[in-house]
Amino acid sequence: MARSGRRSITIEAPILKIQNKYVWMEEEWIKDFMSWFNEHNFQLSGLQHMNKKLKLTFVTAKDCTMFGLKYAAREK
Repeated sequence: MARSGRRSITIEAPILKIQNKYVWMEEEWIKDFMSWFNEHNFQLSGLQHMNKKLKLTFVTAKDCTMFGLKYAAREK
């Protein structure tokens, strides 16, 4: 669920940290995600890799909220 007023959101992703390096468990996932992301013209100010998660920081809170709503609809 998208939360209003926040500029960052954390999503589940097939990524693991192994010996201080991040490894994608599904190579196509990030390609599909980034192509979907670019279709919607969201503007990121930061991206942080985490264990089994990605933290996305957006330029505006509105972009973050819209991303959350569209990503949740995509997941269904």
